[in-house]
Amino acid sequence: MRSLLLVVLTFCASSCTLLNRKTAIVLPKPVYHIDAALVGVLKPGESHIEIDLSRQEMRLLNTANAPVVVTQISTGRHGNPTPTGNFKVLEKLPTKFSNRYGKFVKKDTREVVVWRTWEHQGAPPQGTEYEGYEMRYWLRLTWPGVGIHHGEFKPGELSSKGCIRTPMEPQQVIWEHARVGTPVRISGSIHGFPDAP
Repeated sequence: MRSLLLVVLTFCASSCTLLNRKTAIVLPKPVYHIDAALVGVLKPGESHIEIDLSRQEMRLLNTANAPVVVTQISTGRHGNPTPTGNFKVLEKLPTKFSNRYGKFVKKDTREVVVWRTWEHQGAPPQGTEYEGYEMRYWLRLTWPGVGIHHGEFKPGELSSKGCIRTPMEPQQVIWEHARVGTPVRISGSIHGFPDAP
């Protein structure tokens, strides 16, 4: 009996250790490359953007089609795919707050009461107000609300409602060199990529 108890305790101890290791795992960060030499000579307005849904990759290219910035991205989920085609930047803002996707927060403490307002049924909880999600380095592509902006994501998963999410550093460089009117081409397919949980 004592031997059986030792076996069970040993198993529990090792299982707990494994569980602790799982919770300590850090998700992979998106991979990107910024060519500092090309960025240094890139003139404002002399660039265009290409987005490949099949690779979940975005490129800022100069007039010679040389890649200035290449970054992993996360685009729209299967139920809200990112549109394909040729677009132009319609709006450029350092920070945009979504009027469609946000949370309900307490007015006095700013404590989040409802994280996803679009999934909430009924009136806002009493004492709360809507706060749109922050989208840094916003580049609008469609008036209904698709744009390119900084956002958190796990590489290889589709996590947005149609927007193109990017890591902060490459998006800042892209934003600084984009102008209203900068051409953006979106092509490819999201087939094979899972939606984020």
